[in-house]
Amino acid sequence: MSEVVTTEVSIPVRFKGGTGQLGGTLSIPAGGARTVQLLVHGYSYSRYYWDFPFQAETYSYVRRATEAGYATLAIDRLGDGVSTRPPGRWLTWGNAALTVAAAVSALRNGSLGAAFENVVLVGHSYGSVTSYLVAARHPGVTALIATGAAHRVNFARMTQLILNSPPVSRNPDFDVTDPMYVTTRRDWRGFLYNEANADPEVIAADEKLKQTAGMLEIPSALPYLVNGVNKATDIPVLTVIGDEDQLFASWGAADCSSDAALAAFERRFYGPGATVEAMVIPGGGHDINLERTAPKAYDRMLEFADKHVGH
Repeated sequence: MSEVVTTEVSIPVRFKGGTGQLGGTLSIPAGGARTVQLLVHGYSYSRYYWDFPFQAETYSYVRRATEAGYATLAIDRLGDGVSTRPPGRWLTWGNAALTVAAAVSALRNGSLGAAFENVVLVGHSYGSVTSYLVAARHPGVTALIATGAAHRVNFARMTQLILNSPPVSRNPDFDVTDPMYVTTRRDWRGFLYNEANADPEVIAADEKLKQTAGMLEIPSALPYLVNGVNKATDIPVLTVIGDEDQLFASWGAADCSSDAALAAFERRFYGPGATVEAMVIPGGGHDINLERTAPKAYDRMLEFADKHVGH
C-alpha cells in the first residue's frame, strides 16, 4: 500500500438551531492529489463505514481510493461519532446538507490544510440523500456518487426501518438521554444486508460499532422524492445499488433490473447537463461497502471518478 498522510480534522459548521463541528479523517496520498472524495455515511453509522476495521483489502473504500491516487475526507455527520450532538430536533435533512456543504467549502478553500481542485461527493443511503441536496445547491461539487439510494423508495420497508429504530435512551450502550436520538434495534442489523452476500463477522462488528440517528432525519428528507431537488444538478452522477436492497431496489422503488435500466430511471431526476450512469450489484444488499461484493462496487466507483474527474 502506498504511503498516505492521515490527519484528524474538525470543521466548524452552522445549522438551523446552532453551531458546532464535524469530525473527520482526511487522507492524502504522499504525492498529493487534485481531487478529494468527500465520504458521507448513512443512517446509524459514522465514518467507520468507509474504512471498516476488518479485512481492509475488502471493506475499506478509503484504502482503495487513496491507492488509486485520490484524497478522501470521511466525516461523521452532525449528531454522529465525534461530531457535535445538538438536540435531536435539529437533526434534519436540511441541517445535514448545510453541514456537509460546509465540508465541501473547507476542502475547496484550503482551511483543512490543502485546497482541492475537485470534490467528488460520495454518499451512502441517508448520506446519498443528503448529498442530493448538497449537489443541487453547492457549486463546489464536481461529481456525485450515490450508493444505496435512489429517487424512489419502498415505503413499507422504510417504515419497517423506522419502527425498528427505538430511542437510544433505552440502550445502555449509548450515553444519550435525548429521546429524539435513535438507533437500530439490537441484533437487527441484518436488515441492512443481503445476508447471503455478507460475512457474519462483519454484521456482528457493525452491530457493535453502530451509531445514532435522528428521529426526524428520514421524515424530513422524504420530500426529495417529489420536489425535484436534483433538476438543477448538471454534473456527472453515478448511482450504485444492490439488486437485493430492501429499501431502494424492491417493490415500488427504483428499476434495478440492469445498469441501463437504473441509469434510465434516475436520468429523469437530474438536469439536462448531467451525465447519469449506474451500477446494479447482483446479489448486493443495502450495505454495499460491507458485503463481499464491495470490491466490485469500488472498481466501478473509481472507474467513474477517473473517467469524469481524475485524481
